[in-house]
Amino acid sequence: MTVNWIPADPRTIAFEHALVDVMNIHDITVRGGEVVVFRGQFLRSPELVYDHIVGAFKAHRAMPLLRQEDGRDIVVAYPAPAVGRRSRTRVHVVLFVLTLLSTLMAGTLQAAPSAALAGATGLAGLGRLLAEHWTAGVPFTAALLGILGVHEFGHYFVARHYRLDVSLPYFIPFPLNPLTGTLGAVIRIQSPFESRKALFDVGIAGPLAGLAVAIPVVALGLMQAEVVPLTAGAQVINEPLLFRWMALLFAPARGPGFDLEMNPLLMAGWWGFFITALNLTPISQLDGGHVLYGLFGPAHRIIARGMFAVAAAVTLLLNPSYLVMLILVYMMGIEHPPALNDLTPIGTPRKLLGCLALALFFLLFTPNPFP
Repeated sequence: MTVNWIPADPRTIAFEHALVDVMNIHDITVRGGEVVVFRGQFLRSPELVYDHIVGAFKAHRAMPLLRQEDGRDIVVAYPAPAVGRRSRTRVHVVLFVLTLLSTLMAGTLQAAPSAALAGATGLAGLGRLLAEHWTAGVPFTAALLGILGVHEFGHYFVARHYRLDVSLPYFIPFPLNPLTGTLGAVIRIQSPFESRKALFDVGIAGPLAGLAVAIPVVALGLMQAEVVPLTAGAQVINEPLLFRWMALLFAPARGPGFDLEMNPLLMAGWWGFFITALNLTPISQLDGGHVLYGLFGPAHRIIARGMFAVAAAVTLLLNPSYLVMLILVYMMGIEHPPALNDLTPIGTPRKLLGCLALALFFLLFTPNPFP
């Protein structure tokens, strides 16, 4: 065995001392004075190797990246990224209040009596309408923000479990959209995922938590829904498969020429399904992208590229409104970046759960929601 000569750099020596008990080192390379690459053979499982060395690497402001190349195990000591500034709590509170108001306005416009809507002309008329009928928008607002909030806090608490640098949810108000009043909510994770297990768990926690609220909301909305005759000019909303199956269980039967009238709970639940489906798209750094990478590792890129091509076709042929999201995904990168420990598998239970999550995407997604 030969080891390349390296400078007597204290950082490199510290990394080598941390590795010597868990890895037979065959070769050491220093790149640019900052990145140190160790090649050899692990003496323990990748998970145990990572846990053994991570403290020493962090003490020297470095991250250990575990990889395999040409049959050899590789540990890369990479400079740790700078930790960003923490957001102030009041920013989250202000955004939530604004989103509460914008979704309340959307819910009121959807649920207010037709006569009141017809008389609401101009800003003054709109203000009177909202002041007199705002209580009609409360069910929609409570249900939709409940779904979004539980979704994001699902991510948040699992990320905290893995000691990631994660922000509270940012709710995004959008009063120009009378259908929802919001563009959803996001959290910001500034630290890298240490393992594929952490990446998978954080990614899947949000959709599953949100669905735990969305499914009961849809069920309640279906039980309260009325069957009405279809009229010319009525807005028809396409239903995802899970919605249709639930309608068979909870809603009155619909004969030819009849449909369900969307009530506030049903509308909020439908949006909950749709937003969850978008997040579960198996591509990039969306929730579905986290799940996909956890399942397949680097091999995920084949599915991710295929899904991007399908998404582009759906955007061009069926629904151009997906274009903004398509551009954002392209800018983030179609493929998912790897975790620090990219070698430890996620295990059979997580694989089964991941396959269920990818199946949920097809049960919840509506390619053309408003034909």
